[in-house]
Amino acid sequence: MKLVYRLLIFSLALITVLMMVVVAIVDTRLQERIIGERAAELGREARLVAGQWTAQGNPEELARTASIALGGRVTLIDTDGRVVGDAAANGGTGQTIGTRYTRPEVASALAGEESTVAPTPHLAGPELYQAVQTPLGIVRVGVHTRTLEAIFDAARRDVVTAGFFALAWAFTLALLFARYVSRPVIQLRDVARALARREYGNHPKIDAPGEVGDLAKSLEHLSVRLETLESVRRDFIANVSHELCSPLTIAGGFAVTLANHDPPPEARKQFARAIVSNTTRMQRVIDDMLDLSRIESGGWIPVPEPIDLAAIIEEVFESLGPAATAKGIALVSDLHAGGSVLVADRTAVRQTIANLTENALRHTENGSITVFTRPGTDGAWLGVRDTGEGIASNHLPRIFERLYRADRGRARRSGGSGLGLAIVKHMAEAHGGRVDAESVVGGGTTIRAFFPHVPSARETSGLAGRVRLNLDSVATQL
Repeated sequence: MKLVYRLLIFSLALITVLMMVVVAIVDTRLQERIIGERAAELGREARLVAGQWTAQGNPEELARTASIALGGRVTLIDTDGRVVGDAAANGGTGQTIGTRYTRPEVASALAGEESTVAPTPHLAGPELYQAVQTPLGIVRVGVHTRTLEAIFDAARRDVVTAGFFALAWAFTLALLFARYVSRPVIQLRDVARALARREYGNHPKIDAPGEVGDLAKSLEHLSVRLETLESVRRDFIANVSHELCSPLTIAGGFAVTLANHDPPPEARKQFARAIVSNTTRMQRVIDDMLDLSRIESGGWIPVPEPIDLAAIIEEVFESLGPAATAKGIALVSDLHAGGSVLVADRTAVRQTIANLTENALRHTENGSITVFTRPGTDGAWLGVRDTGEGIASNHLPRIFERLYRADRGRARRSGGSGLGLAIVKHMAEAHGGRVDAESVVGGGTTIRAFFPHVPSARETSGLAGRVRLNLDSVATQL
């Protein structure tokens, strides 16, 4: 059953039950109010008749005259409880004169109470009585309840009619409320189904108050995130396929040529170098992917230690020196005073410097590449600055994403895997740091990683040893 129907049925059932309770309460209260007012009126009439009853008068005649005037039954009872006058409005007679009357309202009045009201069944039907005490006895006035029943019936009809009108209005409001509540929920369901089908765009905007609105906003953010992840996934698969397919095809072609033909020795050396170069390229892509996966999954934990940056920079420059010399690019080291030692994981620092320098070398045609350090708040910045082509502002926020390239064709031709900057980012974050990039198109790029101050493993173990030594001394003294 649809949500709108469930909400409608629940609302109608609740409203119907409440309406029945209200009608029952109103009917009971109305009946009590009408009986109470009629009883008070009978009491006033009884006191009026009591004022007309004198010792010299004829009680029977007074009862008959009063019953006709009041439209009810009038009974006069002396102080001994004997009926001295009893007449009804229709001309009929009641109790026989001289009969002792012992009804509850009469007994209560004889006992000196103000009055007693008691509906009672009668030969002609139920009646309502009111009895008051006088010096000569008891005056009791009664009225047939048929007149009250007519009032009750009319009141009930009015209440039930009003209840039906209220129920009709409630049905309309419940229908509108059910549609109002169910519409955003149905839209959320449709959006969720679209996301399950990987349809991330062209979703209707869902306007809803409260928690449903918050859920709609969360689902909208989830849709944007999933669309981004799907785009990254497609790019990742396409890039990895291309990165592995191209060198694999080249290496396979040369291998087939060597297997099926007998080229000259110089050609064989050239083919072998091409096979080694492309297999090395494939191996590098796979190694970078494994490194990034290990870092992202938490399988790699940095081990901070004091590092001589000058030595690592010199090592990286030695490996990249021939390529830089071939392009006429100068490799420069610029370490600030006191910044030649950095407390961080040695492997992470070396890979950070190597990745940033290689990336700069691929995108710089002339000028210089500078590895620098700068002091920061509670840490130090380690970065690389080049004089290369620069990165456009629309690409700059995404350069740390996996396999993202501002110039895809050139990056592949230059041998980049598209994973180097992502590895740098995750290594810095594993230290509790962050990365930053600045670039001007045609004016070069600066990429840096921040490493916060942390105690090295040696310092931590030394501190623990000193603590143990102090504790042992205290224990010996005790």
